[in-house]
Amino acid sequence: MNNRINIAYCSDSNYLEHVAVSITSIILNNMDHNINFHVFLYDVAPEEQHKLQKISPSITIYLISTDELNKYSDLSNNKIKHINRSMYIRLSVPRLLHGKVDKFIYLDADTLCFSDLSPILNINIDSVICAVTPDSLEKENMNKNQKRLELTSQSYFNSGFLYINVNNWMDFDTENKTNKILLSAEKKHLIYPDQDALNIVLQHQVLFIDTNWNYLFTWMNDKQKETFFYNKESLPFIIHFTGARKMWYQEHKGLAQDIYSFYKHFTPWANSPLKSYKHKMRVNDYRIYAKLYFKEKQLLKCSDYFLRYIKLKLFKKLNQLFNYII
Repeated sequence: MNNRINIAYCSDSNYLEHVAVSITSIILNNMDHNINFHVFLYDVAPEEQHKLQKISPSITIYLISTDELNKYSDLSNNKIKHINRSMYIRLSVPRLLHGKVDKFIYLDADTLCFSDLSPILNINIDSVICAVTPDSLEKENMNKNQKRLELTSQSYFNSGFLYINVNNWMDFDTENKTNKILLSAEKKHLIYPDQDALNIVLQHQVLFIDTNWNYLFTWMNDKQKETFFYNKESLPFIIHFTGARKMWYQEHKGLAQDIYSFYKHFTPWANSPLKSYKHKMRVNDYRIYAKLYFKEKQLLKCSDYFLRYIKLKLFKKLNQLFNYII
């Protein structure tokens, strides 16, 4: 059907709840539209799968075998600790949906919908592999990624939103070309592994569209994060909550967390408490928390987190020096 919108997600057990919340935000903002959800899961218990399907009959679950992801087992990134192997499933989704759908939107789990998505049907992707959005609003940041990856194109896209033409993806052999880069011996320059590899492979095969289709939360300053959502007229179609400090962690209070909790209320996870971020804390997080508590005039907490930051930063520097000497 020409008016049907297909949307795909990929997840393991860690992100399933967030996929549920994202799907719910789409459903509640698109009550009059025909939307099918294709959710690709790996390492998710049957009872959790059933919880997800309770949300809507329009959700189809596809189980990904461990074998499908084993080839990525050696890929790790110490700088980006909040991503995991399930992100690589997105590379195989067009193959797995080939013959079932012609076009679909791929979304990361850390996205929320705020508007009618039917305008996506007016975007023509017949001559490209996918429609994408920029990873930054700053030209300087785009240039850095362009130089780092030696791109001949002038732009660098964020892979958390992809509007994919399935046949063109398959004809271009996109999955295999991307995996060849990911699994090669020379991959140290890949900071954001599959996103970087996709940018290399698809650099002249994409259509850049409005950032409202994938508006990154990290583009907002602290003040905007507390006022941005009040103006319905200017809200993007989709906000992508990029960064490690997600709104679904209990410590990250604010309007974004309130909105997330609102949509979560309509899912089978409504009664599960928000989890703590403490076990995921990185060195720089302590500095950010110290700054936050200083603004809130909570000086004891500010001092505690800042001292922890200094201690961990010093330990990291000494460790680097030690490794250099030996």
